[in-house]
Amino acid sequence: MGSKKKILLQGYIGHRNFGDDLLLELAVKRVNQLNNVDVYVSFPFSKEDPDYLYNYLPKIKIIKTKQKLPWLFYAQFDKVYYIGGGVFFDYRTNMKKATYFKRYLANLIRFNLPRLIGTEFGGIGIGIGPYFNDRTRNLHGQILKNFKILGVRDQKSWDEADAMGIKKNMHLSNDLSIEYGNFLEQNKSRKRIDEVVICPRSYGHKKVYEKHLGQLLNLAEYIEENTAMKTHWIFLQHEKNKNIYAEINKADFKLTIWNPNECSILDFFNFFSQAKLTISSRMHSLYVSGLVGTPFIAIELHQKLRYASELFYENPVVIKPEANLNEYIQAFNEIEGLKMTTSKLKQEQESLRKLDSLMVNWLNT
Repeated sequence: MGSKKKILLQGYIGHRNFGDDLLLELAVKRVNQLNNVDVYVSFPFSKEDPDYLYNYLPKIKIIKTKQKLPWLFYAQFDKVYYIGGGVFFDYRTNMKKATYFKRYLANLIRFNLPRLIGTEFGGIGIGIGPYFNDRTRNLHGQILKNFKILGVRDQKSWDEADAMGIKKNMHLSNDLSIEYGNFLEQNKSRKRIDEVVICPRSYGHKKVYEKHLGQLLNLAEYIEENTAMKTHWIFLQHEKNKNIYAEINKADFKLTIWNPNECSILDFFNFFSQAKLTISSRMHSLYVSGLVGTPFIAIELHQKLRYASELFYENPVVIKPEANLNEYIQAFNEIEGLKMTTSKLKQEQESLRKLDSLMVNWLNT
């Protein structure tokens, strides 16, 4: 049989984030197609308990360290597979020159050297950017040039990669989450209830965007006082800012926080499939809503939310996070007559299937 191939999964894995747990579940399906492999994930500076990952892959090997990964850590693996998500970005406006050169040399050891001695890097559905300083952009370009195959999830990411000088084996394709499209067909007859899902996130990168949390609280009061519908606040990850939970509980709104120990991916889909509307600043909640046919309003904290919206609407309803309550109410009233479309989604799913096939072949060689 020979020695087992060693595959390392990379991404925002093990942090109880619904979108990334969804990507992990789908990536694991690919890995399970392979024979004679050992699959690993790594947790440097490990403070959280990632053992819930055994729910997805009972035989997964979890490597925990209390410090940085060893210099030649990646060299022990045959493949390093980035499973998707926004893992290459930086909101800092500056980086000291000494820090830049230190990290540049570190990248040569951590990425370039393992590649030269046989480790292959690849990824699908990768988000690149935004950047607010050129030095981080250069460092991430240095890493990504080691990829044998690179799938980026949107045009902005493609443009960033192109500016980094990445010209070979790059593909524009969405992340794996839109493969859940068959769930829409299975749940067309699901009974809707008089409920609006509100799915926000705190956004510490840009404090002015925090305004949308307060406006959503005001909108929820408007909905419950002026319509027959109730609101259901759903968080795809625990928020560090607990004040929002206190405000939700104070108003006696329904609250659910993703917990992979208590709920499956498909069970969580059901919250969105039974609702009549989703209002969200979380990309993967827009994908889930679109896939199960639930109308949605996007709050554009990041370019990816508009991109996700355009998969399901020709002219989506997208609100700026600085918007006032009247603009939210106007969007709430506009969405009722807006029809969803599947034509662009089907094109994206076909592109994903082609790239996914390439990725599986790459993992298997």
